[in-house]
Amino acid sequence: MRDITIGQYYPADSMIHSLDPRSKLMAVLLYIVALFLVKNPLWYIVFLIITVAEFRLAKVPFRFFLKGLKPIIILLVFTFVFRTLATPGEVLAEFWIFEVTREGLIKGAQLASRIALMIVEASLLGYTTTPKEMSDGLAQAFRPMQKIGLPVDEMSVMVMIAFRFIPVMLEEANDLMDAQASRGVEFENCSVFTKMKNVFSLLMPLFIGSIERSSELAMAMEARGYSADRPRSRMEPLVYCRNDKAVYTFSALFLAAAIALRIAGLL
Repeated sequence: MRDITIGQYYPADSMIHSLDPRSKLMAVLLYIVALFLVKNPLWYIVFLIITVAEFRLAKVPFRFFLKGLKPIIILLVFTFVFRTLATPGEVLAEFWIFEVTREGLIKGAQLASRIALMIVEASLLGYTTTPKEMSDGLAQAFRPMQKIGLPVDEMSVMVMIAFRFIPVMLEEANDLMDAQASRGVEFENCSVFTKMKNVFSLLMPLFIGSIERSSELAMAMEARGYSADRPRSRMEPLVYCRNDKAVYTFSALFLAAAIALRIAGLL
């Protein structure tokens, strides 16, 4: 819990940090669409190279992300094992009622790799975009959806608050853990079940604290005249630059190449 970095903004002076949030959102969306077109797990190496290059351009240390990847590893391992055991095919090994198949290993590696790459790419978006920029980018990108009744402004505010509260909740959880540890509660050198029991004891204080913080935030927004029914203005309007056009062009070409390879049966 102390090492979770997903959702936190990493300040740096880089080209990716300076991009318009709309272009970053579109690039991530097209990256995920291209990722779902892949059938051969070997092609994920290409996606991994692109992601590592993006981290280098963003000047975000990859170990900063790896530090927060520990909670995700459990999900990836569970996904790989479940997919491997649930896929029929050529049996390579069997024990009790379970069978490990060749097709299951391929499908498990494919699904786990896809989830991992999606999480890494989405995390980079959070590392290089502040909650305010994220909110403004979502509001501008989905502005045409207002014509069909979609509450775009309200949704963008909810996203901004959610991203802003992630580090706050983590900090509050760490404070609670330190307070419990000072009273003799063990979180490190104990069994897994004891650790889970002690962590679950933090949920109620965290829940109560989040309710109180939400109430304070709502009163602060009302005191400043916020209303979802009124049009909102922005102190810093979003403006595209040359780099944003290059990102759109590269993302579109990348997706087009993925579609062409998929149709040709090479992907």
